[in-house]
Amino acid sequence: MWGIILAAGLSRRMGTAKLLLPYKNEPIIYHVIRHALNSSLSGVTIVVNSHLFPILNEEKKMNGAKVVVNDEASIGMSESVKVGIESIPSDVDAVMFLLGDQPLLSAVEIDFVLHDYERHQKKIVQATYQNKRGHPVLFDKQYFCDLRLIQGDEGGRSIVKKYKEQVYYTETGKEPIQDIDTKSDYERLLREEVS
Repeated sequence: MWGIILAAGLSRRMGTAKLLLPYKNEPIIYHVIRHALNSSLSGVTIVVNSHLFPILNEEKKMNGAKVVVNDEASIGMSESVKVGIESIPSDVDAVMFLLGDQPLLSAVEIDFVLHDYERHQKKIVQATYQNKRGHPVLFDKQYFCDLRLIQGDEGGRSIVKKYKEQVYYTETGKEPIQDIDTKSDYERLLREEVS
C-alpha cells in the first residue's frame, strides 16, 4: 500500500507557503513525511506545486519518498490526486491519501487504517476522529480509474459517497486532526506545541 501526500495547495488563505512554516523546529510538511515513512506504508509520494518542488526535491529528509510536481495545482486537489495515482508503481494494491498540512497525524493513525483495510473486506477505509470523518483515506486499486476522473478542488470525497457501501470507518479515538489553512489555525497549532 502506497501513501500519497497531497501538498500542492497554493496556500491562498494563509498568504504564505504554509507547509514550510516551522512547527517543532522543522517545516510542517516534514512531520507528515516522517510519520508516513515511519508507518507500514510500502512507499510514499509527495505531490507538490512547482514552488515547493525545488525545495523538497533537494532535501535529504525525504529518505526515499518520491517528490512529484503538480503543474496544474491551481485547478484544485483533483489534479494532485491524479498526479499521485500516475506516480505510483504499477503493482500497488491500494493508495492512502494524506494531507500535507496535518502535522499532528501520526504513523499510528496511518497504521490503523492499513490494518483495517487488511482485516475487513471493504475497499475504502477512512479514518474517523470521535465519529468525525477525516484523513487518511485509503482506496483499493479498483477505484483508481474513478479517482482519475474527479474534477476541481475535490479529493476522493465523491468516490467515498458513490461507493458508501464499500467504506469502512476506522475510529482512532483521537480528537479531530485539523488542517492548517489560516493564520489562526497555525497560531492554534503553535499554542498546542507549548501547552
